[in-house]
Amino acid sequence: MKNIINLSVLPKEGDKIMQALAADNMVVARSKNDFLYILEFDDQFHLFSHSPDSPQGGQKRFSKDEKYTAIIRNLAKLADSLFSVEFDKNFNIYGVMSSAEAGIVAMFPGNDRDADGDIEFSCPQPGKAGQ
Repeated sequence: MKNIINLSVLPKEGDKIMQALAADNMVVARSKNDFLYILEFDDQFHLFSHSPDSPQGGQKRFSKDEKYTAIIRNLAKLADSLFSVEFDKNFNIYGVMSSAEAGIVAMFPGNDRDADGDIEFSCPQPGKAGQ
């Protein structure tokens, strides 16, 4: 992986969150315009919160025990959407979060919450480039 992150939409299932974390990926939970970034390392859950355009954010750590594992799994029911972020572990974690947030907001701006679930891709027909 070269200087890029891979961003994937996760199904809203607790098992999918835990699988993504077990694969050393970051999970991003979005609720309206608030983002919660979750990482698992050193037998702890590391959580970072941020709202776009805000100069501030928050950070918490929790042990990876039964109680906090249940809380992380429950995010599948609470979040509007979930994403998995695959990245090179040598990257600056704050840069990864910033890039993931920018990518999510670009793909799902949140102006029309119902339409955020639908992505439409189109390819120009030969000879009709730029339309």
